[in-house]
Amino acid sequence: LRKLKKAAADAAPKVFASSGNAWHSLSCPASELNLGVTLACGQSFRWRQLEQEGYWAGVHADKVYPPSSSAASDQQVLEDYLRLNGPTLESLYAGWSASDPVFRSVCSQFPDVRVRLLRQQPLENLFSFICSSNNNIARISQLVEKLCKHFGQQICIVDGREYHGFPQLSALCSPEAEPRLRELGFGYRAKFVVESARRLLDLGGADWLHSLRGSAQPDEIRRCLTKEFTGVGRKVADCVCLMSLDQLHLVPVDVHVMRIARSLYGLPASTKSLTESAYQSISDFFPSLWQPHAGWAHTVLFAADLARFQHLKSPAIVDEVKPASLSTETPADAAADGEVESKKLEAERPPAKSGQGTRKRKR
Repeated sequence: LRKLKKAAADAAPKVFASSGNAWHSLSCPASELNLGVTLACGQSFRWRQLEQEGYWAGVHADKVYPPSSSAASDQQVLEDYLRLNGPTLESLYAGWSASDPVFRSVCSQFPDVRVRLLRQQPLENLFSFICSSNNNIARISQLVEKLCKHFGQQICIVDGREYHGFPQLSALCSPEAEPRLRELGFGYRAKFVVESARRLLDLGGADWLHSLRGSAQPDEIRRCLTKEFTGVGRKVADCVCLMSLDQLHLVPVDVHVMRIARSLYGLPASTKSLTESAYQSISDFFPSLWQPHAGWAHTVLFAADLARFQHLKSPAIVDEVKPASLSTETPADAAADGEVESKKLEAERPPAKSGQGTRKRKR
């Protein structure tokens, strides 16, 4: 449980430890983290804002925050999760702004969009994004919550709310798992979840997936993920590589990101749909601009473009670059915080039924 106060920029954010009602400072100033944006921009789906502004609760690594003790290990886990031991946002934003006037303009328009790239658990990250197919952020969050509630172990109850750990693979491999997931509204994703869980168990389980972290062969990891797991196309594989396997240079591309690339950077101009060639063009362009943390910079632009964060735009700022309107979402997309995914790219999309129009896909 964290609270980020709108105080001086150098005031340290706090983590609440439930024993003794104590706040424990984390090793970063408030200018290094906007928790509301970081936890709600489509990276992770297990956090919820409490009634009191600035307070968030959730589960990470099978531990509920607020933690039940004020052990130093709780702070260490959060520091790793929020990458507080890595580069500062000040240095990252300065470097990206120096090499990219568009990024500099976005930062001037959205000074409070201080996004940290979460370092997630690979198992939860993989299955969360398998659930992301043809979905928006709110819907993905609901599915992940159902997955944990009905297949994970209960950790505790706080203020009448149950908190569950992420499911063990064995629970997702049971004969009852797929029909139960369909009952819970997973649709065709139920098959993806069960088949991927069984394959991962065969490969060595969560430990095998975790062993891929930090590999010097990101292209091989991507190919492995798309080959081995049902429902994992290139975008989902890139999300997992970026968000939990320490491949910080990778830029996942969906139609939302393609719109940003077209409206703010002028590419690719030759296609309106997210084809393989368009994906490759965009995923090559941004790393050349933002290395070595291109995926992190992409997450900042992605968050700034979401309709849910447009209220953070500073009205006093005049654009330096004069790009197209920063919020590139159509009214229908904005209402859902998302984008339409291309059938040509995403292997995990189910075939359209006869007479059925193109369905809209969010994050």
